Amino acid sequence: MNGLGIVVLGISPIVMTLAMNGILQGAALIYCNGTPSGFSAPAPALVHDSHEWPVTPVVPFLAAFVAAAVLLLGKTPFGRRIYAVGNGERVAALSGVAVGPTLVKVYMLSGLCSAIVGSLLTGFSGQASLGMGDEYRLPSIAVVVVGGALITGGRGHYLGMLGGVLLLTTLQTLLAGTTLPYATRAILFGLVVLGAVLALRERRS
Repeated sequence: MNGLGIVVLGISPIVMTLAMNGILQGAALIYCNGTPSGFSAPAPALVHDSHEWPVTPVVPFLAAFVAAAVLLLGKTPFGRRIYAVGNGERVAALSGVAVGPTLVKVYMLSGLCSAIVGSLLTGFSGQASLGMGDEYRLPSIAVVVVGGALITGGRGHYLGMLGGVLLLTTLQTLLAGTTLPYATRAILFGLVVLGAVLALRERRS
């Protein structure tokens, strides 16, 4: 739906995404009679808590996911079309890339990844609530930028984004282990993200 709204109706991506977010949250409230909450099913919880393997199943799953993402974006025609469209839709269209279908497929892939992450988050926390992913909204953008990708598109690598995830997660863990107030930790986290973005921009220039 996001992809079709952006491609067919010409709606701004951020407006379409936020509008669909509001629509789906409202639909969830109606479906659950105003109380969308519950507990995780056993299968998602086992991904994090199973002790039958030397490591929890989420570790090899993450490794397989990263490998698949790197191959998809870097070694397939679809991945090259994504970079072309991100670099410039007009240029990509003149080069023979089907911009509209590519964008719709990207948003479908994004929706699939969001569903996977939602299931993993539910299994990790053991329960589900309507706004349980809200706190990851801005950090998900920050890790992409810190990982070296351009918000304007056309440049970036999945492994760089993974490095950004590890860096910011480590930072959050270290800050959480201090006695600093939450407000101070939030300010420090924002300053580190801002500094990393400025450093990357300076290095590129």
